Amino acid sequence: MAVRVIVRGVVVAAVTAGALVPAALVSAPSALADPCPAGTARVFLGNSTNSCQGAGSVSYTDAPVSKVCSMASTDVTVEIQTNIKKRPLRTQELSNGHCASFDIHTQIGNTVTVTPN
Repeated sequence: MAVRVIVRGVVVAAVTAGALVPAALVSAPSALADPCPAGTARVFLGNSTNSCQGAGSVSYTDAPVSKVCSMASTDVTVEIQTNIKKRPLRTQELSNGHCASFDIHTQIGNTVTVTPN
C-alpha cells in the first residue's frame, strides 16, 4: 500500500511539474501488487475473494470472475460465458504479468486455464 502511495505521489508531482512520466510508472501491471508464484495466475472473484491458481483449468461456480492476472512465465486463457446475445463468449489470453477485468453482472459461466511456459 505504501509503495502505491509513493508511486502515485511521484506521478502527481511529475505531472504537476510538467515532466514526462514514463508509461511504466503510470500503468504498471496490477499483478505486481498481489504476486503469486511464477507459473500461476491470481484469480479475483465477484465475492471479493482471490486465490492463486496453478496449472490446469478451473470453472469458478461460487462467484463470477472479476479479474485475472497472469504471473511471470505463465500463459492464461480466460473464457467467460455471458447472457449477452451479441457476445455470448469472451476469450481473453494473458501472459507474463498482464491482467484483464470482466463484467460480473452479465457472467453466467467461466473457465480459467493456466499453462506455465
